[in-house]
Amino acid sequence: MPDMPTIIMTDNTLPPPTTTTRADCGELPQDITPAGVNVMVAVDGSASMGTHWDNVKQAIMDLRLRNPEANFGVQVFWGELVASFDEFANQANVCGPSQASVLDVGAHDAAELVDFLGNGPPGPSVLGGLYEISPVIDPLNWFLTHDTLLADPTRTNYLIFISDGNDNCFGSFFARKTDKLLAYQKLAIEIGKRNIHIVPIGFDAASMPDSTGRWGTVPPNTDVEVLQTLLDHGGSGFKEVPKVDDPTKLAEVIKTVGQNILSCRFHVPSTVDPNSGVNPFQLAFSLNGVDVPRDRTGLNGWNFVNGNTGQIELFGQACDAARSGVKLEAKKTCNTDVCGTSVVKVETKPRAVLLLLDESASRLECVDGTDSCFGAPMNRTLNYAEEVLHAVGVSLTAPINDDVEFGLQFFPGKMADLFACDVTTTPEVPPSQGTEITIMKQMLQKLPFGRSPVVEVLESVAAAPGRLAEPGVLGAVVMLSDGGDNCALPEMFDGNNMAMVEAAQAAMVQRLGTAASTLLGMGIKTFAVRYGSEEGRTPEGEEQLRAIVENGGTAVVDPTDPMMLPYVDAENETELANALSAISDRLATCSFGISGVPATANKDNTNLYLNGDTIPFDKDALKADGWGWVDAERTQIELYGPACEGFKTNRRTSIVVEFGCPPEVVPSPD
Repeated sequence: MPDMPTIIMTDNTLPPPTTTTRADCGELPQDITPAGVNVMVAVDGSASMGTHWDNVKQAIMDLRLRNPEANFGVQVFWGELVASFDEFANQANVCGPSQASVLDVGAHDAAELVDFLGNGPPGPSVLGGLYEISPVIDPLNWFLTHDTLLADPTRTNYLIFISDGNDNCFGSFFARKTDKLLAYQKLAIEIGKRNIHIVPIGFDAASMPDSTGRWGTVPPNTDVEVLQTLLDHGGSGFKEVPKVDDPTKLAEVIKTVGQNILSCRFHVPSTVDPNSGVNPFQLAFSLNGVDVPRDRTGLNGWNFVNGNTGQIELFGQACDAARSGVKLEAKKTCNTDVCGTSVVKVETKPRAVLLLLDESASRLECVDGTDSCFGAPMNRTLNYAEEVLHAVGVSLTAPINDDVEFGLQFFPGKMADLFACDVTTTPEVPPSQGTEITIMKQMLQKLPFGRSPVVEVLESVAAAPGRLAEPGVLGAVVMLSDGGDNCALPEMFDGNNMAMVEAAQAAMVQRLGTAASTLLGMGIKTFAVRYGSEEGRTPEGEEQLRAIVENGGTAVVDPTDPMMLPYVDAENETELANALSAISDRLATCSFGISGVPATANKDNTNLYLNGDTIPFDKDALKADGWGWVDAERTQIELYGPACEGFKTNRRTSIVVEFGCPPEVVPSPD
């Protein structure tokens, strides 16, 4: 049986519904207090924004005055120039550290907000204004790497992002736009998990007017595709990116934005709060006397916020009505046949994955076998390192990995020279939530150098697995290499001495097997994926990778094909991406352990909802679809078939279990 993830419960269990009419049912409706709004305005502080600065300040003042009940904050972001040629050579771009000056959200008045902005953008002008440093991804990632009041789970939070350019600091000069778009997508998704909605505002015009002084007549320098990616995955509700084709029109756009940032979350008043004695399923809500239906899917209606019956959220037309000024009212229903007595929110056991990424010099080889990947950036083909990082980027943004804590360790290390075998004692990026952007940036900036210390890097992880081995964590290591180890050799190694060659190979195989076995003993599985040139495919490398998976608990065996390799051997970028997806699928689980369920909960009447959609109960125990109890004590739940796939691959993975209502069931076979 697979390891059982834990469940975090919000216990809203109450006494069963009464069978007689409540004396206070149907009492006069009560207005419900909005939960409140936080607004952070992030302003691009690059040099070219000087033309727009006064307009931005005025727009922020207008936005503040139009939303007097909201809390406001400001972030100004910019980048510095590299401090040395070595730094430039190491990352292959001229950008130094990204900077962010932040005034956290609070009851700041308009004067405080604009004073914090200062008199002009702080970003430097390079080469007499011909070039500017414009970080975008790092400043947005700031909200994932720092604690801020903008992530308040009880309020509606907006991040308004104002910029006139596109990021030219994320990765090297050779970084592809497709890889950057993956980073933008992941940013919006991860920021959304923190209950923050992104609203990007772009300038259509270039940073200066044309020779006649007219705006909007020169090609725009704002990449709307980038901003649209943020918008599509940022959960703000806007369909198109608000754009400004004239700096003076920013105030008009801000006015439109301001009309759409009102809260659709509401606190339930204590007099009808379920925690004060009312069954949560006996609450009724209305707008202008029209009942609002409950909608667990979050499309049109209302629902409790994350299983907390002290707060509700409106969706769709109900949200639009509330934002337009219609008051939401609550009352205790007179319905005596109420179904349901409690609701719990489920969160699975954490998964942590450490990526071991081979960045040896052989990764610089062109995938087409020529030298075409060394040409001009616009015309060249790709090398193996670039194809690997793109496949990893796709994996990092895949829905199945939404809740995975990723880490990264290069081998050799990030600062390796041409012949280095150095391995860091700790990962460059330890596994944690929200690390994907940092991993993508480091991959895009890392230039392949050195040799392949496969043995040493796996032994270093086995000696200090960190988060992977913590109690309650499902840990895994994924080794991505183009072959075997060429570092763990005797100092006086003689390639012509076959006895010495065989002894060295046997020692490396034994050490890799021991390291993988040690990790498996701690509950950490080790996967191996080979991708690279044909020259890197050797019998010695095959034997080493085989030792990793056979001792790491991940070997794939086909009795009908004895020649099948037990590890992944990808031959192109598509196969590599599919292999990483298959590993993610193997690590994902559809089993859940339930503990702490109140004794009053009626498990005979249990319904399970995935993102608000009912998952039917598998009463015939066919295990082909739906969900079922795993054990006789009914403390473990498992999803089957399409229900399991829906859980593993859905972008949103909210599971709620409700007790007290007869379950919907999987239809019995004919």
